[in-house]
Amino acid sequence: MSSAGTEQRELLRISLCPVFGEAYGRNNTIEKREIPMREAYKQLRHYLQELDWVGSGLVYEGPLQGFQFLWQEQGVLWVPEGELETAKKMLLTIGEMKSRTTCEIGENHVFVEHFGMSPRLVILGGGHISLSLVKLGKLLGFHVTVVDDRGEFANLQRFPEADCVLCGDFGQVFEEIPDLPANYYVVVTRGHQADEQCVRQILRRKYAYVGMIGSKNKVAKTKEALYKSGFRPAEVEAIHAPIGLKIGAVTPEEIAVCIAAEIIQEKNKVPVETIEDAVLDALCEKAGTTMALIVAKSGSAPREAGARMVVKDNEILAGTIGGGAVEHAAMIYGSQMPKHHIQKDVQEFVLRKEEGAKLGMVCGGSNLVYFESD
Repeated sequence: MSSAGTEQRELLRISLCPVFGEAYGRNNTIEKREIPMREAYKQLRHYLQELDWVGSGLVYEGPLQGFQFLWQEQGVLWVPEGELETAKKMLLTIGEMKSRTTCEIGENHVFVEHFGMSPRLVILGGGHISLSLVKLGKLLGFHVTVVDDRGEFANLQRFPEADCVLCGDFGQVFEEIPDLPANYYVVVTRGHQADEQCVRQILRRKYAYVGMIGSKNKVAKTKEALYKSGFRPAEVEAIHAPIGLKIGAVTPEEIAVCIAAEIIQEKNKVPVETIEDAVLDALCEKAGTTMALIVAKSGSAPREAGARMVVKDNEILAGTIGGGAVEHAAMIYGSQMPKHHIQKDVQEFVLRKEEGAKLGMVCGGSNLVYFESD
């Protein structure tokens, strides 16, 4: 092995790998509770399909280590059986806290997150604007669906980057589009009638954004028709039309940029964190796994609090907590927890400045990582 490889191995062994049985901070007296991690994330996935955001409170250290509940503005959404009063008391403290922050409630250290579903861009119309908008949507991390009623404008050869391409009548194709609160609809069909047909159906569904292309005259006529059909003013005025930020866009590519910019503006009005579909699926479906979750960081550690990965048998199944030495050490530790009959733990992984330099990093940092095994 090269000297560089030896140095990295020693770094992992001495500086980063915690010792099983040695807890970070004070020794906790953990109350013996059966708190199902997998059930918590199944409930999270369920509520994200119905609500625009879901709050999570997770005790990462203290007597209630591993206790987790879900909440929203109206109160507690889900909590393990028999723990409702505990959740209500905690919610009094964390209800106004920002996402990815921590607090102490008695002897318990709580990590707070606000989750939103991964955003989904649904483009109705497969014309020139859509060609660029699909690429921008993928660049911005959206799941992208393209819909058109013409086969030559709705195929994977035309939109290879799209996650889904649907060809069908605009009056029926919505049955194939999941009705989710994280849907961002862009209506850019080839004609006024098809645009209005799409908007009518969208306004009866859940959505985070709906925008429609068109001149001021066309938009006014469409809104008037919607009013006459019985849609309420608040519903009609929620349509972004004419679509996009006013940046003087002229070409299809520029128009796609102004649409994407408006979507970003609307999306970021609600400060929520998304959890990768692959991570959520692994937490819900894969048995025998361990979750590693950063609950605090200092220095130049690459990922912020809230970064997650799911590991099993010295393999990362989904997610990341930043790569490099810290992630490798956490992956090893999390994989070995079931063998040592450890279900929950919290450990600090430190990369000091001088050790970071050996690995080509500018300076050091640390991550406080909460582990939980299925």
